[in-house]
Amino acid sequence: MPNVRLTHFLFGCTILLDLAVIPGCAGKLGSIPQPSEAELCARLQDVIVQSESDFRKFKATPTISPFSGMTKWETRPVFPESQCDVLEWAGGRTNYVCTWPETAEAAARATQIDTSARIGTCLGRDWSRADSRGQTGGAAIFTRSGQKTQVVMRYFRPRQGLGDRWETSLTIGDEVKADTR
Repeated sequence: MPNVRLTHFLFGCTILLDLAVIPGCAGKLGSIPQPSEAELCARLQDVIVQSESDFRKFKATPTISPFSGMTKWETRPVFPESQCDVLEWAGGRTNYVCTWPETAEAAARATQIDTSARIGTCLGRDWSRADSRGQTGGAAIFTRSGQKTQVVMRYFRPRQGLGDRWETSLTIGDEVKADTR
């Protein structure tokens, strides 16, 4: 019979290793060719369209967390500087989520401001923007009348982490709530 505690420990170590490696790779992303604004907007619109089918197009090989019950599929990013996944929460809600590791609040805020402006341009006048502040950071929330899909660009300091680490994230899909169900 497998040792469940050891399996959970090793799975947790794998996640921590993944999180430690991603910021280390971020510095190498500067050499990635940047898409044109038209290509960026086409990618963003494609992800928004895919939200209606729970991002089925982006789901290949899933990873399931034994702790949260969340299923994750690694996928292509809208913005090449980011790491993106499709996440299916324990309650069945699905979101497309991208993150950018940042070294300081100013960098995270600058990424959020710049990327939010680019998103707003891509979405056009049919979408409304509302800005909000959180305990750490803030968000630009884009919504469209008659559509349940939201586009949320935020920056924040993770509750858990080492040092003065900040993140910027893009979430596309159903409304994100504190309760993941």
